[in-house]
Amino acid sequence: DVVRDGYGRRKTMPDIPMLECRDCGRDFCLRANTVFYWKHASEGELFLISWIFFGKGSRDWSRLWFCDIGKYCGLEWFERLEKKLVGYAGDISGFLDGFFQADEMYIHSFGEKLLIFGVKRSDGKIFETVLQGHSALEFASALKKADGEIGPIVGLDTDAHTSYPLAAGWLGIQHRPVNRSKEGFVNSRGVHSNGVENLWSHHRPWIEAARGYGSIETLERAVKAHQVYHNQIKESPVPVWSFLNMISDK
Repeated sequence: DVVRDGYGRRKTMPDIPMLECRDCGRDFCLRANTVFYWKHASEGELFLISWIFFGKGSRDWSRLWFCDIGKYCGLEWFERLEKKLVGYAGDISGFLDGFFQADEMYIHSFGEKLLIFGVKRSDGKIFETVLQGHSALEFASALKKADGEIGPIVGLDTDAHTSYPLAAGWLGIQHRPVNRSKEGFVNSRGVHSNGVENLWSHHRPWIEAARGYGSIETLERAVKAHQVYHNQIKESPVPVWSFLNMISDK
C-alpha cells in the first residue's frame, strides 16, 4: 500500500514526487527502479537530449546541456540509455526475400583502427557491430549474429573484400560480390551494395561522434544502441511513442 508523500527537495535534482509505503514506512521517489532514477534532470530534458543525440540534431544544444548537468551525469545517462536499447536488438521479426547487403567501414577510435560492420535488410532494417579485424572468421561471426537479429540471411550482396566468400560459404549463404574497381558500383547482373553504402555515408557523422567512448565495450554498446534506434524508433510509424515505450519499460 503506497501513498503520495510530497516532493524531494534536493538542490541538485528536479522536484520529484515522493512515495511512502504504509506497510514498512519506507520513503522512495517516483523514479525508483527506473532508468531515470537519480538523474539530475527532468524526464523531458533526458528525452530531448537523447532524441537529439541519436537523431543527429543540434550539437550546440547538446554541449550546453552537458555543461549544465555535468559531464559525469550526462555520460551516465547515455550508458543507462544504451544498455536499455541494446536489450531490444533482436526484437525484429518477419521473413522477407532473404536478400541482404553488407559492408564495412574503418574508423579510428581510442587509438585503435576498428571496423564498423553493417548488414542491411531489403526493408531497411540494419545490423551493426564493431570488429577489431577483417578476417573471414570475424566476418562470419558478425554475419551469424546478423542472421540471428534480422535474418534469416539467404543471399548477400557485398563488395569484393576477400573475407566475404569464405565467411558466406561457411554459413551456407549465397554470396554475390561486385568488384567496383572493375565492374563499377553495379555489375552487369544488377548486383550492388549501394544501399548499405548510402547508410554509412549518412550515419558516419553520428558514428564519429561516438569516438569519445573510451573502450571497445562502450563503443560496441553505442553502435548497437544506434541499430535499435534506427530499426525500432526511426523506422517506426510512431517513433516518439516507440522511444518512450522502450526507455520507460521496466
